[in-house]
Amino acid sequence: MKRMLLTARYCLLAVIAVVFMASCAASKKSSSEQVYMNNQYKELKNVLNEAEVSIIKDSLKVIFPNNVLFATASDQVNESVKPTFGHFAEVLNKYSKTKILITGHTDNTGAATYNRDLSERRATGAKQLLNSFNVSNDRMFTWGLSDRDPVATNDTEAGKAKNRRVEFVILYDVKD
Repeated sequence: MKRMLLTARYCLLAVIAVVFMASCAASKKSSSEQVYMNNQYKELKNVLNEAEVSIIKDSLKVIFPNNVLFATASDQVNESVKPTFGHFAEVLNKYSKTKILITGHTDNTGAATYNRDLSERRATGAKQLLNSFNVSNDRMFTWGLSDRDPVATNDTEAGKAKNRRVEFVILYDVKD
């Protein structure tokens, strides 16, 4: 009976050790992903003065206000932002284990179909600019959200200006 109890204890300890080692390996993996994303965050913060860069859970978010990227009611990227996008692309290319969702946004002024089309064209324009700096098309996805996700009230001009933006959500590519 004593022998059975000792054997059962050893088995239990072995199972606990395996579970512990597996959980350490899993946390090490997610920890390395966190380190990777934190390093990218620091570099983006350093090179993107015109944008708001933040960490949200396991992703990074970069928001360029509309007035930085586009003229009012336009989908043509401002020439003045191209050097900044060059630096942005350098960091994105350095951290190639990520995917980038590019979303275009508008305020609620104008027709819904016009705003949807404008937001999609703006997201596509930002993607094309990054692609011109060798960020792979396979890593980027665009989505026009029109006025569906406001970050401020549309009742004031200042709020509308904040809602006219392009956002980049950078996610770790778990397939890598």
